[in-house]
Amino acid sequence: MKKIFLPVLSVAATIVVLGGCATSQKVPVVQAGDNKLSCSQLQTELNRLDQVEQNVDSKKGVTGTNVASALFWLPGLAYTYYDAGQATEAINDRRTHLTQLSNDKDCQ
Repeated sequence: MKKIFLPVLSVAATIVVLGGCATSQKVPVVQAGDNKLSCSQLQTELNRLDQVEQNVDSKKGVTGTNVASALFWLPGLAYTYYDAGQATEAINDRRTHLTQLSNDKDCQ
């Protein structure tokens, strides 16, 4: 029984630890064609950013992956939080850019 259990446990731990290194989606702050977007398209893009931000935020906090990272490989947990912070910063910068475009076009 030990001969089977230890390799299975090792493989499971490796998968969990490597899963803890998953990166968050990064959005480019400025995209080609941004200045050609209509007011409704700008609003759609802002709404999409809200969804992306929720996805990034879901990787923070007490999740199974983060708990496993904390137990087995602490740098993986630290990287998850660092990466999520970088993704959030890019989202906020893009939101600022799109809001400025919206204001320039006098969108409501």
